[in-house]
Amino acid sequence: MKTVLHNDRKHRSLGVRCTSISAYLFRLFVGCAVICTVRFVPSVTLADDTDIPVTTSVIEPADVFVHIKLVNKELEHLRFVMGRPKNDQPELDVTNAAPREVFFQALTLFRKADRLSFEYTRQYGEEPEIPSENIETATVFNTVDAALERLRSVKQRLGISYRATPSSPAPSHTPTHVFREIVQANRQLNLLLDRQFSPADVYQQVTAAVGYASQVLAQFPEATRLPAVPKFIPGKQPTDVYQRLTVCLERVRRISEISGQNMLTLTVTEEQWAVATSSDVYDVASLLVSELAFLHSQLPNAKMPRRVVHPGRRFPSHVYQRAGLLERQLMELEHCVTAQPDWLQSDSTEP
Repeated sequence: MKTVLHNDRKHRSLGVRCTSISAYLFRLFVGCAVICTVRFVPSVTLADDTDIPVTTSVIEPADVFVHIKLVNKELEHLRFVMGRPKNDQPELDVTNAAPREVFFQALTLFRKADRLSFEYTRQYGEEPEIPSENIETATVFNTVDAALERLRSVKQRLGISYRATPSSPAPSHTPTHVFREIVQANRQLNLLLDRQFSPADVYQQVTAAVGYASQVLAQFPEATRLPAVPKFIPGKQPTDVYQRLTVCLERVRRISEISGQNMLTLTVTEEQWAVATSSDVYDVASLLVSELAFLHSQLPNAKMPRRVVHPGRRFPSHVYQRAGLLERQLMELEHCVTAQPDWLQSDSTEP
């Protein structure tokens, strides 16, 4: 055995070498002993300059809430420096959110933060992958942290030295609190973008939902996976799309309840419909994707839908039409599930 040291000279005495080897083996033994006694927790990767300890405990929703609060502090300072408007929309009325639903909102946060970073640094980050299995709180944390890293790349490019400090976690915070806070961050972040999220982005997300719905419908041989596309109606606004997608979401809720699955509750008023932007519509579309992706994940042999590429320029009327297709799919799926409520045979449970 040969040990390479920082100052390994040919004429170094054999005694020194043996001592070094012994020390190395001792350190290796101690290291292995420590590893064997440490309680393993889900891997969490933090943005540069760690803000909270990584392996002191299992990541809880309260830890994610602290991290998204940190993101919102950073966003507020960026907003002030940029002279951009402040989001004044009230929080969404959401209850009973699960980690899988929070994850897709966090993924939206990353996408918006990554677009902002590209506008200033001309570099894209690596988008977190959508887990194929049940989504844990640590996965949500990692996704929020990846978004934070993109925001800090913007601050570095602008020469901003301010750094927000995290608060202490409160055990009372649940995934629902995290969901609401991420939505608020998404709304504010959209106002910082030169190229804000548009109907084309919503169209891409609704198309992803159509893909998942098609694969779920494939479990029913008599079902029509892709119904006829509704007639194109010009002149639609984001508020029209928002309303249609919330109707789709309610239909997915009924499908989930019949199938014995839990799902969050979203209550939207007419006043919220009236002021909905494309960014708000995107958030609801992301929620639809999360629910349909979850139903899809419960099927042992379902094929993954095709990857959806950006469609190019689209108007709200195009998205309204695509949402109409999704609504027809969900009507078909609800009919099938009602006739066969035990169609899901998976033993998987929500983390």
